[in-house]
Amino acid sequence: MKFTLCWVAFLLGGLAGCSQPGQVEDGSETAARAHLAAELDKWMADQETEAMTIRGARLAPPIGYEFRSVVPEKPEVGAWADGTDIKTVTDYESWPAYRFNVCMEWRSQADTRMEKVTMYTLIWNPHEKKWYVRERF
Repeated sequence: MKFTLCWVAFLLGGLAGCSQPGQVEDGSETAARAHLAAELDKWMADQETEAMTIRGARLAPPIGYEFRSVVPEKPEVGAWADGTDIKTVTDYESWPAYRFNVCMEWRSQADTRMEKVTMYTLIWNPHEKKWYVRERF
């Protein structure tokens, strides 16, 4: 009986591990939130990420973040066309896109809390099934 319960717990644990945040393959706001949260979590863990900001690159990784607002956005060509021949993509204007205002938190050298609100644009490319994350200026 104990063996069966252990086996069931193992299988359920394995199934739960298969659905990771940020891996939803659609252009919904929920999927965009999950993807950006996963990228920001990577940054906080000092891993390579698409969400690192130009200003943040000079600092230690952030210690926290909070989404302040998320609104639909028009997809910008420059946000996803890194090296892509734009003329071959004709439907990019219909791709889902969102603008995020994110409050990032760091520790200063004086060990005080420091915050900066950063804007990101996330664009879902349905052909590649990929999110593009860009800092907005």
